[in-house]
Amino acid sequence: MREVDEMMLQKNSAIPLYMQLAKIVRDDIVSGVYKEGDLIPSEARMAQKYKITRTTIRRAIADLVNEGLLSQVHGKGTYVCFKEVTYNVWNFGGFTDYIASRAETPYSIVLRKDIITVDNQKYLALDRVRGVQQGAKLIFLTIDYSQIPLALFPGLEQYDFSDSSLYHLMRTQYHIFPKRAELSMNAILGDTVMKETFTIKKDIPLLLASGQIYDRENREIERLRVVYGPNMQFKVVANMEV
Repeated sequence: MREVDEMMLQKNSAIPLYMQLAKIVRDDIVSGVYKEGDLIPSEARMAQKYKITRTTIRRAIADLVNEGLLSQVHGKGTYVCFKEVTYNVWNFGGFTDYIASRAETPYSIVLRKDIITVDNQKYLALDRVRGVQQGAKLIFLTIDYSQIPLALFPGLEQYDFSDSSLYHLMRTQYHIFPKRAELSMNAILGDTVMKETFTIKKDIPLLLASGQIYDRENREIERLRVVYGPNMQFKVVANMEV
């Protein structure tokens, strides 16, 4: 476990301490500090390190167990049970790479490409419909809404994203490598654009993923919302062993 200064827990923050601790441990698991099967520090060690109660620690651990990142074995401790999926849409390696892994041809339509100001910083607002070309037929799978900081990617607005992969450009032109995603999943009802894109006539639930993408230096490189259409298929991998 990385040695984290106790000041990383903000005692005066509106965010509960157990949520702050859960985020620290979660980040270490996703970034590879903890490996599959590693034993995390005991409650006593965490209580001493962070100057918090065992009740707070247990609540943080319970959340991570419910997320499927940790597994508790009575009398032995708490282990990491996270297995990285090599290629799966859930790890957000990039839509173009994902479709290419299926030996299919990706297709994108740019709905919006503007420079906007958020919190006194310039971002490229990029909205795209993403799909797959199957012969003469187009099947639209997602609508992506991205905000990319131009301080890290100057000149990004010059590219044509109808045929350029955003993450490929990040890696090859800017030498910045997307590493991890922190996303939440919610069910939503589609608006007019979503219904027309996915050819939906009824109000049916769609899946929305929203959050941030970070690089190897733990910098936020994209604020992202992805709406998945009914033609999108997911593969979910879970470790069921205790």
